[in-house]
Amino acid sequence: MSNSQRAGSWYLTAVGLALCFISGIFLWLMTRSYLRAREMTSWPQVPCLVLSSEVNERRIAENVAPDFRLAVLYRYQFAGKDYESKLWSLRGSMPRTERAPVEELVRQFPQGSRQNCWVNPKDPQMAVLKLDSRAAGYSLWFPGLFFLGGLGMIWGAWRRPHA
Repeated sequence: MSNSQRAGSWYLTAVGLALCFISGIFLWLMTRSYLRAREMTSWPQVPCLVLSSEVNERRIAENVAPDFRLAVLYRYQFAGKDYESKLWSLRGSMPRTERAPVEELVRQFPQGSRQNCWVNPKDPQMAVLKLDSRAAGYSLWFPGLFFLGGLGMIWGAWRRPHA
């Protein structure tokens, strides 16, 4: 193998490793998200009472448009104890640039209404009104293709060419 061929092999190896590393990070994050969402489906569902529900407007600077979030507080009982939570979902309420979708959530979870919430049995102080999506698990194939592509680049860079 000549020096230029060896340099090309090292270059392809570096690119392949970079692809494997970056896609590996996405695979790990998406797998973690999927497993957490799957675990949440086994959390017990309990009734809860919405104590307050409103649109929370936040502005990080005067010249920046505000974002809007659902600010909710609800009470529930688990294992004979009373708890309160502010979590709409595990990640909290997603910020929205428009007020209308958040107002719709306030109408969906009005103050004084009885809802169902899911309680983490390992940490009963954590409860949510909305379960996380398991969609990340259905998309794992995409970063997996890049990971396999990176491995293929590395393998192709060092295999002996046929005569």
